[in-house]
Amino acid sequence: MSIKDQKLLYHLTSLENLASILTHGLLPRSQLNNFTDVADSDIVTKRQAQKLQDYVPFHFFSKNPFDLAAQHTYKDKTFVLIAVRRDHASANNWQIIPRHPLANEETTRLNYSQGMDSINWGLMNQRNYSDHHCKSVCMAECLSPEAVPANQFFKIFTQNQTVDQQVQEIMKSVNITVSTQINENMFVKHHD
Repeated sequence: MSIKDQKLLYHLTSLENLASILTHGLLPRSQLNNFTDVADSDIVTKRQAQKLQDYVPFHFFSKNPFDLAAQHTYKDKTFVLIAVRRDHASANNWQIIPRHPLANEETTRLNYSQGMDSINWGLMNQRNYSDHHCKSVCMAECLSPEAVPANQFFKIFTQNQTVDQQVQEIMKSVNITVSTQINENMFVKHHD
């Protein structure tokens, strides 16, 4: 199925952040204090300059270049993917950046409908990360202008039964329940 026709958006985070996320929602970086940061610090600085710190970013598919970089850089961390439905993003007119926000100096944020029309879906479907332009399109973002509370999460994807059980325990500790699903193919496999 083409990425364009899929139904979800994804936000990768460290399992260490999950209790806070469930309690307070996924917050824009500008509202975060104590959290396990898995983003590249140089990219964070550039995002600040483009005023992207006031949004919560989501990607259009798992194992995109950001997800891969974070999971390779932080091999000792356990990751989960928080998914929200695209129709929720559309109904709340989230914004879209049709390629990596740092691909050029001027970042264009479009409304949801315009953004979906502007993404080069054919190129994104190739997922050829060795091609600079394709990699940039694969890093397109859907941006929530405000915190995304846990009751708006569609699902939390985990890489195995052990992580799924940890997620269940965290949810129980904060008295919040979100559907989970194990899907190892959505995560990097590390070979020890």
